[in-house]
Amino acid sequence: MATAKKRSRPRLPRQPVERLRVFLSLFLIVAGAALLSAAYSQRMGLSSRTLANIQKTVSTNEKGIKPTKLYIPKLNKSLDVYDGSYENNRWVVTQNGVSFLTSSKIPGEAGNAVMYGHNRKSLLGDLKNVTEGEYIFVVLSDQSVVRYKVSETKEIQPTQVDILNQTNDATLTIYTCSGYLDESRFVVIAKKV
Repeated sequence: MATAKKRSRPRLPRQPVERLRVFLSLFLIVAGAALLSAAYSQRMGLSSRTLANIQKTVSTNEKGIKPTKLYIPKLNKSLDVYDGSYENNRWVVTQNGVSFLTSSKIPGEAGNAVMYGHNRKSLLGDLKNVTEGEYIFVVLSDQSVVRYKVSETKEIQPTQVDILNQTNDATLTIYTCSGYLDESRFVVIAKKV
């Protein structure tokens, strides 16, 4: 008579311990995502001091002229320009082109005309490829064209808002987010020629 071999039963994981591991794993993932989201949101906002600087100058364009196109030959890009602003501690940014800070100067006038947009390949994602000496063109609603020559490019922190200050000469400032989690800003400054 053959003896039957005793089968060993597979050990089942201890249910309470396994549940705790799964719960902790999920909790840590959610908590990490929340912390990253909070850090990102904090970086996207500006201080009240910044807002005061932005609102110091209001464009006084009685003719209703405004920019409609931004052309950057180096990038082979022609982008539509939309009105942009700073409201409720947030930048109002278009998804379809670049935004023109309506409280800045009209391109071509003495002062600083400010444009900004998302860091996407189809928008300003390759702005960092623009270098000093290259030309940028802005088409206005009256069909006139303003030509600028890039005088400076730099990467700054979001708190460095001096790029928004007014200037004595006709300046164009274009910027977009850059760096890990958009922690920096890439800026192109150009002078009218």
